[in-house]
Amino acid sequence: MIRGMVTAGREPVVRLMVRGPGGDVQDVELVVDTGFTGALVLPAAVVTNLGLLWKSGGTAVLADGSTQQTDYYEAELEWLTGWVSVLAMSVGPEALLGMRLLASHRLAIEGSPGGAVEIVPWP
Repeated sequence: MIRGMVTAGREPVVRLMVRGPGGDVQDVELVVDTGFTGALVLPAAVVTNLGLLWKSGGTAVLADGSTQQTDYYEAELEWLTGWVSVLAMSVGPEALLGMRLLASHRLAIEGSPGGAVEIVPWP
């Protein structure tokens, strides 16, 4: 089970470890974003600190409907029982966990500040 909490600003967050190709690891606070269909968005500073390898470029449609150029990087994420390979976007300072990672999982959020956030495998 992955546990987190709802912030004072009512954002559900979890802290997960991200690993780069050289084995360096960084603890990242991620906002769980059910409107984001990808796996992971990492801040440029995390991409640089971990030396993540550039995979491709592209265009992303943001929540406000605007489009923005983005880069995709290979990363590993500590997810439940082990490390999984993910394609992480980098678009500014945001750190998001999206629906691609939540497939086959149950997400429970107590919506008040300080409320629990839980992610568990779902059959």
